[in-house]
Amino acid sequence: MQDALKHFKETQANGILAIGGGTALDLAKALSVLAANPQLGLADIPQQKRLEKIPLIAVPTTSGTGSEATKVTVITDTAQNRKLNPGHPALIPDAVILDPELTISMPPQITAETGLDALTHAMEAFVSTRATPISDAFALEAIRLIGNSIRTVYHEPENLKARDDMLRGSFFAGLAFSNSSTNLAHATARPLGTSFSLPHGLSVALMHPYVISFGEKAASARYAEIAKALQTENIAAYIESLNDAFQLKEAAKKRLDLEQFQSAIPTLAEDALAGNGIATNRKTPIKQDIIDIYQKLATDLLGE
Repeated sequence: MQDALKHFKETQANGILAIGGGTALDLAKALSVLAANPQLGLADIPQQKRLEKIPLIAVPTTSGTGSEATKVTVITDTAQNRKLNPGHPALIPDAVILDPELTISMPPQITAETGLDALTHAMEAFVSTRATPISDAFALEAIRLIGNSIRTVYHEPENLKARDDMLRGSFFAGLAFSNSSTNLAHATARPLGTSFSLPHGLSVALMHPYVISFGEKAASARYAEIAKALQTENIAAYIESLNDAFQLKEAAKKRLDLEQFQSAIPTLAEDALAGNGIATNRKTPIKQDIIDIYQKLATDLLGE
């Protein structure tokens, strides 16, 4: 962050063009606010009523984070090995360009992981306790678009129609969760990804089926609408089928030391409870619930 601020000052630029995935967009969003308010740090942003900003154009090259549509920036605090996610309306980009041709170069694995992150954004936004009719409309359209295209883009990377649907789906999902919040899948994925250097989309996709199973009865009517949008009957099994099709558990096993993962589960659960997404879950978890969710993932990975 400090290098970006220094470079921006040296160039005497009067605007920011951000081209890239979620990390690039989030850095640019933080830069647009901090460059205009040098007296502030990241942690100060949410407390401000109004903030000046540098004009920002966002051009996403992945179909996953929805960062181009959200009021949150996710920045890793390397000193404490944790992710900060301050939020403020000033962090929303001033203009967005959605060009599906810019996403064609994504390899299949990144296409799958970012796409499942976007699908989780939409689904969690829809079952959030803060959901509204407007966020619901964006979430359901995102679910339909992504559900109908994610397998296609994985197998046909140059299919522009499917790429366009994924890009718009990711954007709509960003609009949805920015207004209603993500939930337990993201709350449990964040410490897992940070502690074991897993890509965010991979962490979210791994956790999502277990979180659905945990809270499905508490949001049965809403999950029924999601099932209708995805043309399926079992939502958790549907996400598991995508994880299997994209070989995500195999990818996780290559990166995870399973013994370390199991021994870290109590700490991961505490970190998950301390982050965002717990209060907006339809079924409020306690620490043991989250331990059980992590343990189910560990057991399944060991059995693969």
